Amino acid sequence: MPCCKGKLDSYTLRFEGKNPLCGDEVVIYLQLDKKKRIKEVGWEGQGCVISQAATSILAEMIKGKSLAELKNLTADKFIAKLEIELSPSRRKCALLPLFAIKEECVDN
Repeated sequence: MPCCKGKLDSYTLRFEGKNPLCGDEVVIYLQLDKKKRIKEVGWEGQGCVISQAATSILAEMIKGKSLAELKNLTADKFIAKLEIELSPSRRKCALLPLFAIKEECVDN
């Protein structure tokens, strides 16, 4: 079972990412504590195994992190955590959850 899969009953932030070329999509829910650290992560989605596995891995990675730490997570650092070789098109699948959060997380 993927880590953190499922919508949170209560969440602080919600992010959505879609790749219209392949149909991958994810919705990520974050519940923050009083210090704006990520207390809980939940997600829903559909698509290829890479996008779904990457979302699960990202969810596990970011628990306990601050939003500032999340903003500093680069695509290259995240891809390195996946520990698999990716073609350019599969790289987009793997980065879908990270980009979904980072694109909307700028002002939070």
